Amino acid sequence: MPIRHEHAKADPKVFYGAKDQDTLVERYDESAGVYDAAMTDDVGWTGHIELAKVVERHVDKRTRICDAGAGTGLLGELLAEAGYRDMSANDLSPGMLEVARRKRIYSHCRVMELGKPLGYANSVFGATTACGVFTPNHAPASSFDELLRITRAGGLILYTLRSDEEPPDFSARQQELVDAGKWELVKAGEPFPSIASEPHIRHRCWVWRVL
Repeated sequence: MPIRHEHAKADPKVFYGAKDQDTLVERYDESAGVYDAAMTDDVGWTGHIELAKVVERHVDKRTRICDAGAGTGLLGELLAEAGYRDMSANDLSPGMLEVARRKRIYSHCRVMELGKPLGYANSVFGATTACGVFTPNHAPASSFDELLRITRAGGLILYTLRSDEEPPDFSARQQELVDAGKWELVKAGEPFPSIASEPHIRHRCWVWRVL
């Protein structure tokens, strides 16, 4: 289904085409009010659905979760429905995060940018998720360093990663962290079509255990 005119601000091409980080934040802020409807009704985004299934298979319901790059909380909503109660969210877009805050599914919602220092203490989460943020022109592979820092040893880091057009440096950084003894692979899922309106786009769900 094509993107309806009233949802045009939330067309994925708008985000992929941002020339810099300030423009990206501005575009997410502008789309926040229609983002959920656009993703669900027009775009046919399924990444949060697939990652929620993976979280349910691997993460105990009592675990404290950080939803990194949470956006409007599409993943968090599914996790809340599944029984997860102790969740915190961050995102670079204040507008998107305000929508997430109004859903009342997170204990805390804070503006933060993946790839930069995150305002959490060390090892405070039992699991950290990142859905839809590791895609071209978005959060960098260096984001892994902070996700590792805030997740306790034995905890899990679970995320979607664009597989048809993998952003630069991700495969190399994943392996560097394995070689450095920072994490070990639990599961690398099969690529799945993640955007119905653009069937060539595929993502994969990854699960890593922090060492």
